[in-house]
Amino acid sequence: MVAILVILAVLVLANGTACSSAIAADSPTEGRLRLMIETDAGGDPDDEQSLVRFLLYANDWDVAGIIANRPLSRDGENHNPERTGLGVVRRLVKAYGECYPNLVKHDARYPSPDELLKRTVAGYDDTEEAVNLIIAEVDRSDPRPLWYSDWGTDQGVGKNNLRRALDRVRKERGEAGYAKFKSRLRLSSADKFAEHTTELQPAFPLWVDTFRPELEGKRWYHRFSGLTATAGGFDLKRDALAGHGPLGALYPTNTTHVQKEGDTMTFLYLVPTGMNDPEQPGWGSWGGRYGRNEKQEGRPYYWANQQDTWQGSTHRDHTLRRWAADLQNDFRARLEWCVKSPKETNHSPQAVLNGQKGKAILQVTATAGEKISLSGAGSSDPDGHERDYEWFVYREAGTYGGDVVLADADRSLAKILQVPADAAGKTIHVVLAVRDRGTPPLASYRRAIVSVTRLSGK
Repeated sequence: MVAILVILAVLVLANGTACSSAIAADSPTEGRLRLMIETDAGGDPDDEQSLVRFLLYANDWDVAGIIANRPLSRDGENHNPERTGLGVVRRLVKAYGECYPNLVKHDARYPSPDELLKRTVAGYDDTEEAVNLIIAEVDRSDPRPLWYSDWGTDQGVGKNNLRRALDRVRKERGEAGYAKFKSRLRLSSADKFAEHTTELQPAFPLWVDTFRPELEGKRWYHRFSGLTATAGGFDLKRDALAGHGPLGALYPTNTTHVQKEGDTMTFLYLVPTGMNDPEQPGWGSWGGRYGRNEKQEGRPYYWANQQDTWQGSTHRDHTLRRWAADLQNDFRARLEWCVKSPKETNHSPQAVLNGQKGKAILQVTATAGEKISLSGAGSSDPDGHERDYEWFVYREAGTYGGDVVLADADRSLAKILQVPADAAGKTIHVVLAVRDRGTPPLASYRRAIVSVTRLSGK
């Protein structure tokens, strides 16, 4: 008997990353995460690299704020003509503004440059603007939590602004008010929050450390450039620096690692790809796959300690490497959106799984030993390109560790999942990747989570 499909919107995300004409949203924030970043732009120029990519994905989030916390740019290392952190960030946002009239033709959800500039503030020790913004955003009458990313604040800057906000709230509102405030936060971030992270109760509801632990002497973010810089044939000069508008032209090249982008992992983890739920770090996404931090026992804290088996080997790098070509092709396409019309560029296909559109995770209940039908029928491409379908069982994301047969139904459009007889009480994750044949080829994904129950009477 075919399983009854129970469709549950675990995470309601925006419908599609792009289309050949502007996307019409019911509201400007519908379905998107609220995200605030804190950057020490003006120091290591990798922050500016990450900001170029971040701004091109501003349509996928409700950007609650961009905090610049470096009062003076670092001579010698940073070559930006703006010599304050706020000046550096505002220069990038203004370059985004020059691209905005074209970007919004590709996706109506791109925020206006004026909106972003209003939310781009200084977070220096002698200012309260950033602290006030954080508190106001957390206190907002909005059911969505606030995701916060510190991009690795280092020498020459003051105290992290979320830490300052938490200090103030604890002092002014007491322990109950502090706990309520903290419950509204999620972290995809380096740890710059001192005692608020590891000592003071309650713990943050979720912290994903996208920077650590070290592996072979390198932190996770140090490995990003080596895994992604040329993935999918990406060429920085061709695809960003030349002929792609003022934002791509501001991508600096004088970093210790080629295309270092040391802070990109914080928000790449949150990109709504159709296969991820940021509240579930172990499921995997463009930002990798994360497991419980063994040093923070009893707290919902995660870091990059997981490995994937892919193309015949097992390694932590594979949790990102397996998506590298797709994510770089997507970046390349968005850079083209800055200067080309929708008819001249490529846009992601829409993946449909068992008739369900959008990007919510498909939840399926099945009994042990049953066969499940999975179909990508209805998937489409806004540019009319032919599509290729890839299906795979993401073993590491599920709790069933054995072999699972995913057999051809009609080779590409549909599959039959044979649920193992010994999988009762376990979960099996199946991912559908739909890739178009445009230039560059773009991907969309859907994930089905099969929860296996026992046969009645067993």
